Amino acid sequence: MSDLPSLRQKIDALDTTLMNLLNDRARLSLDIGATKRRESQVEDEQVYRPGREKEIYEKLSQLNPGPLKNESLHAIFREVMSASISLQKDVTIAYLGPPGTFSHQAAFRRFGDSVAYVPQKDIDSVFEAVENGQTTYGMIPFENSTFGSVVETLDHFIHTHVKVRAETYLEVHQCLLSNSPLDKITKVYSHPQGLGQTQKWLSTHLPEATRVSVKSTAEAAEKASMEIGSAAVCSEICATLYGLNIIQPNIEDRTANTTRFLIIGKESDAPTRDDHTLLIFTVDHRQPGALCDGLKVFKDHHLNLYKIDSRPSGQRPWHYVFFVECAGHYQNTDIRTAIKELETYCLDIIVLGSFPNQRPE
Repeated sequence: MSDLPSLRQKIDALDTTLMNLLNDRARLSLDIGATKRRESQVEDEQVYRPGREKEIYEKLSQLNPGPLKNESLHAIFREVMSASISLQKDVTIAYLGPPGTFSHQAAFRRFGDSVAYVPQKDIDSVFEAVENGQTTYGMIPFENSTFGSVVETLDHFIHTHVKVRAETYLEVHQCLLSNSPLDKITKVYSHPQGLGQTQKWLSTHLPEATRVSVKSTAEAAEKASMEIGSAAVCSEICATLYGLNIIQPNIEDRTANTTRFLIIGKESDAPTRDDHTLLIFTVDHRQPGALCDGLKVFKDHHLNLYKIDSRPSGQRPWHYVFFVECAGHYQNTDIRTAIKELETYCLDIIVLGSFPNQRPE
C-alpha cells in the first residue's frame, strides 16, 4: 500500500496532466471557431451548440467506468465547455431576475461559470434582450409539471422572431421564507407559478394569508425581507441571498415538481438524431373541423405530438393561436412536407424553432 505523500504526488502529477490536456482541448476549440469563421466568411454568433453538448454528455455516460457518477462527470465537463465557448466569444445569458430565481439556477446549471448572466425584470424583457442583440441567449420558463404552461412565455412567442435553441429541466422545490413565525404571517408573495405549485399547502397552513403575485420568486423574497408578517414562496437559495429564514422547506403540492425552460437565440441548432419542433398557427374557426384537419396532418406523417396549447391571438375576441410541439427538426424532409400540407388547413404558420430532445425519462 502506498503512503500518503506518494499518493499526493501521484495526484499532483495527474493534476498537471489534466491541466495540460484541458488547455490542449481549449486550443482545439479556438481552432474550430477560427475554421468556422474562415469557411463561412462571417462571425459565427452561435457558439453554443446544444446538439454537440448532448452528444458529448451521452458519450461520457457510455464510456464512464466510475467511480465518478455520470452526474459529477457532466458537471465537470459543463465547466470545461463553458470555458471553451467563452474563449470563442463573450457569451451573455438573459434570465428572469433578480438573482436567485429558478430561471437563474437553470441558466447556471446549463451554461456554467464562464459566461455572464444578465437579470431581467420580466419574461418579456428576456425576449427583448435577445431580440435586440443585448444578450447572446435567453433562458425562459415554459411549463411546469404541476401548474402547466407559463402564459407570459406563450404570449410573447406569438410576436417574436427569436428561435428556440434548446430545452432544459429543473427539479423545483419551493420553500416558505420569512423573518416572521408561521402564525404571524399575513401575506405571501410569489410568482403565479410558485403560488400555483403550493396552493394546497398554503390553503392548509396559511388559509387567511393574502397571496400576492409578483414577477419572480426572487422579487418575492426581496419584498418579504422588507416587511414584517410577510413571506415568500421561492427557492432555498433566496434565504441566503435575501436574509430570510426557512420556515418550511419543500411545500410544493407534488414531489415530482419540475419546470421546463427553453433557451432562445437568433436561430435554432442543426438537426440531431432526436429533435423536437415547436410551431404556432391559427385556423379559420368558421370552418367546422379546421383544427382537427390540421392536427391530423401530424398523424398522417407519423409525427408524434408532445404538447398542444392555445392562447388568445389578440387580433379579435375568441380567436386563438395554437401551439404544437412535435417530433423532428424543421429542416428535415418529413417536417417540411407536413408544414406544407398544414398550410392547406391552417393560417399564419410560424416555426418557433427546433431543438434536441432532452426530456427526462
